[in-house]
Amino acid sequence: MERKINVTSTVLEKSLDMAKGFLNKLIMPAVEEAGLLIKDHVTMWRFNNQVRMVNKAKAYCEKHNIAPKTISLKLLCPLLDYSGLEEDESLQDKWAILLGNMVDSEQNIENHVFPYILSQISKHEYDFAEQAFKSKKNRVGNLAREKEQFIADRPEMEKNHKKQLSEIELKLDQLLKGPRNSQDFYADRTKLLADKQLHQSQLKSLGNRLDHYKYKIAEPEEISYGQLKEFEISNLIRLGLIKEIREAYVESQTLEIPNDPEEDQLTVDLDFEVLTEDSFILTELGELFIEACSEKSNRSTGNSK
Repeated sequence: MERKINVTSTVLEKSLDMAKGFLNKLIMPAVEEAGLLIKDHVTMWRFNNQVRMVNKAKAYCEKHNIAPKTISLKLLCPLLDYSGLEEDESLQDKWAILLGNMVDSEQNIENHVFPYILSQISKHEYDFAEQAFKSKKNRVGNLAREKEQFIADRPEMEKNHKKQLSEIELKLDQLLKGPRNSQDFYADRTKLLADKQLHQSQLKSLGNRLDHYKYKIAEPEEISYGQLKEFEISNLIRLGLIKEIREAYVESQTLEIPNDPEEDQLTVDLDFEVLTEDSFILTELGELFIEACSEKSNRSTGNSK
């Protein structure tokens, strides 16, 4: 027997009233107060968010003397659509900054994935990634200043080491020309040779220190994830903002090998334990995303390489 569906106006009105009653608890102001249908109310709410965000972006551009450039609709439309659903005030500010930075011709930010990422991230997750970004910028800034200071001091340091080596060579030459059967000959010679080796080693290390700074500056930022829940970590990994690094190493155990002369051969059970150490790093995409959402005056300048 075919079942008929009741589509009378009374049934539809009751269903609509039930839906409106539930949505009244979810959105403010109430649908009845706004005098609009549900769809109209949501559309107006999104539109107000978009207008608020665009005005914030305008104020941001004026604050930083940004002459806005034209950007493609493929980039602008998703940004407006996603930002219209943002409820958190601080993240609304990030949307405005992102738009302001994208229309800044000096920065040339045209990554179409940034609006999507910002729409998929919570305030807690964003704050976590932002803190990791700031930590790396501070670390890189300190290293960059150390490197510049080293470059300035290096000629004088090399000069001093070479001077010390020349003096040591002279003392060695004078020592070898003198009597070798004296009580202090071997002690003096040993000390001079040790000093010579020390200055040679330090002189050589000066040539490697620039490579050391280059490596440390390019090193990814390891982040502490204890403050995040598992699903938040998974989301940041899914968005490509952080990446898990797993290092494995082997730990050997102490073995006691019996020595029984009555046995033809010895049987040894090798016992090794494979351990893993997990860590997370902020990815290059994560750094670029946070920087695109950061106000220009709040950025660290320590990005020299």
